[in-house]
Amino acid sequence: MKKLLIVFLILFFIIGCKQEKQLETVIIKTKVIEQQQNGIVEKQGEKTKPIIHNSVNELPVAGNNHLIVIDAGHQRYGNNAPEPIGPGAIETKAKVTSGATGVITGNLESQINLDVALKLKGKLEECGYQVIMVRTSQNVDMSNSERAKIANENKADAFIRLHCNSDDASSAKGVLTIAPSIDNRFCSQIADASQLLSKYVLDNICQTTGAKNRGVMISDNMSGINWCQVPVTIVEMGFISNPEEDKLLSDDNYQDKIITGIIKGINEFIN
Repeated sequence: MKKLLIVFLILFFIIGCKQEKQLETVIIKTKVIEQQQNGIVEKQGEKTKPIIHNSVNELPVAGNNHLIVIDAGHQRYGNNAPEPIGPGAIETKAKVTSGATGVITGNLESQINLDVALKLKGKLEECGYQVIMVRTSQNVDMSNSERAKIANENKADAFIRLHCNSDDASSAKGVLTIAPSIDNRFCSQIADASQLLSKYVLDNICQTTGAKNRGVMISDNMSGINWCQVPVTIVEMGFISNPEEDKLLSDDNYQDKIITGIIKGINEFIN
């Protein structure tokens, strides 16, 4: 009888331990799931929030087949032949320049503009937009008026002209956009819309990148704007003459942030 009692007590102890262990396992698993749901990861006694990346893929499909024309500013070799700064103008400027060169990277502005433009095209199409590229190669010879003509003839809902800025002072940094004034003698009819487009794009780029917001520059001597008959903005994505921004402008992740900002700005303008 004593032997049976001893065996019973041993079995009871073993079963109890197993149940306690199973209960402990359930509690641990539940705690881990709860931590994952709350976005908290425990490591060596420390609690840290995981890094959350705002992907371009998270942007809504809001294009509704609106047409965006993208101009990657400049080209490999400039063309200094003169052309009027606007329809019927006496004043002239070079048809197109080759652009600036990165102060640290040595990368060509024209290539950076093209890299961003090609990425922007793909992401805009994912968001439901139609896209026409002014150029897809470095080896082109297209004047600013010819570039505007592509946007005009296709009746673009927005014309995005991508550039990198440059300044004699290496400390200059930040993002700005350029639009015509309401008194522009060539394209006053698109001034209000262009200024709005410029503001939306600028504000969203600065929000996604953290770059300094240098505001919307109002200019009436940009041939790339004056020939336009559709809403247009020149986007100066950063200063290639600034060591920090020069490196960022060639960084894939930073370019993605710029693209996210541009698309968010376009979404606001279109919708």
